[in-house]
Amino acid sequence: MDNLTVDKMKNIYVALFLLLLFTSCKKDQKSNEASILDYSVANLSRHSFTLDEVYLDNSNHIIYMLFANSIPADSLPLQFTPSFNLSTGAKSNPTSGVAVTIDNLNDRFTYTVTAEDGTKIDYYVVLRDNQIPDSDFENWYYETGMNGKPCIEPGKSAATTVWATANQGTSIYNLFGTTPVVSDGNTVAQIATGETSSIPITSGTLFTGKFDIQGAINNPTDPRKATQFGIPFCLRPDSIKFKYTYQPGSRYIHATLNNPASIFAGFTVTDIPGSDMFTGYAILEVRDGSSVTEIGRAQIVSGDTQLVMKKISIPFVYSTFQKPTHISVVFASSKDGDLFTGAVGSTLTIDDVELVYNYFTVPK
Repeated sequence: MDNLTVDKMKNIYVALFLLLLFTSCKKDQKSNEASILDYSVANLSRHSFTLDEVYLDNSNHIIYMLFANSIPADSLPLQFTPSFNLSTGAKSNPTSGVAVTIDNLNDRFTYTVTAEDGTKIDYYVVLRDNQIPDSDFENWYYETGMNGKPCIEPGKSAATTVWATANQGTSIYNLFGTTPVVSDGNTVAQIATGETSSIPITSGTLFTGKFDIQGAINNPTDPRKATQFGIPFCLRPDSIKFKYTYQPGSRYIHATLNNPASIFAGFTVTDIPGSDMFTGYAILEVRDGSSVTEIGRAQIVSGDTQLVMKKISIPFVYSTFQKPTHISVVFASSKDGDLFTGAVGSTLTIDDVELVYNYFTVPK
């Protein structure tokens, strides 16, 4: 056998060895996937509750059971039997088929999913009825602000609330635009436009969704990047109603960044004609991956002074007959506050937000 043939044979042996080694490593490599892939429900203990949809939010590890009707607190606990599949090689505790009991609307049932390599992820089952939780704003909890100090937020806890504010972001300036106010034993959400040593106009806000601290840090010149609007929702309400008061501030201004890339270069402040206005709106959307389609909206924009609590009902205007996947409810004391436009001192109070249904005229 000549040298050339010997060299070829050696190369073949080396290639085969490397292939076998690679295949062996692949077999030994364990998956780190710990996901619930689907989730269905049977044997509901309450036949008066209509389970409209199960929404699996894998990005936040939450399983939403979305009901079409109201679930009174005294009608719980609720029991059911779930069925689900896991990512390859993963295990869950408890397992599929084990009965689940949820005692109240603020409880979360926990699954711990363990991947082949030992990675553990907790999934939470959450009940949602046809209203938005904590919409009477009686419950508030303390969160840690960006200044390391407590700041107050609407809801019963950070884990269960559906409401968010910009308080964590503005806490670095010891400014809290959205706070609870108690009067005659009733708590309302007060939303006010303020100013800081660095920013001449900061609108208070209250919205369904989450405040994104990292988005606020990475995009200090664009307040919109600090908000993640919306919560899972699958119904088509006829209107939204709430109670409110409003007092616009006296000096209506627009602040322009001296350096669009830096909030620390200061602002040029200009008085502008007109007066400040608040906004309150609800948007229904269909979200499919990165695609977002608005299918319905109810909105008010007003600068009228309203010193006594007023009830208002705003109809939804639908553009399609689609079923939504999310709802965003937003209130701001200065409607253009995200554009650094408004009046310091503008104050909006909100209470008793309610979704109204007319099942005879509004298709689901």
